[in-house]
Amino acid sequence: MEEDFPRKNFYTIGEVCRLTGVKAHVLRYWENQGKLIKPQRRGSRHRLYRRSDIQLICEIKRLREEEKLSLEAMRRQLHPPAPFSPTLSPAALAALGKEVTDLLRDIRDELRDLKETLDEDKEGA
Repeated sequence: MEEDFPRKNFYTIGEVCRLTGVKAHVLRYWENQGKLIKPQRRGSRHRLYRRSDIQLICEIKRLREEEKLSLEAMRRQLHPPAPFSPTLSPAALAALGKEVTDLLRDIRDELRDLKETLDEDKEGA
């Protein structure tokens, strides 16, 4: 389907509807309620979709129709959360300042103690 798209920089919502088979109110719902797509806007607030937006819409449509995923499940699959990185570089720690660094170390130590306590409780049960 995507190969049949005319080569343009931007597509209107009507063009996207014709190309993908998804109705305009569904696209607006995925944008506003689902937070799945984010088309650019003209000064007149008209939506402008890029080719990458259309490819994403096709994938959302597939997830909805074939895999029967909810909006939340689609959001998690399409936009996974960034992995948590618990370590900071020495330069970043120095930039935080001594007070903030000390506070963060205290919190880390308290969390480690709490984890050890929970692990001991789990082993004893």
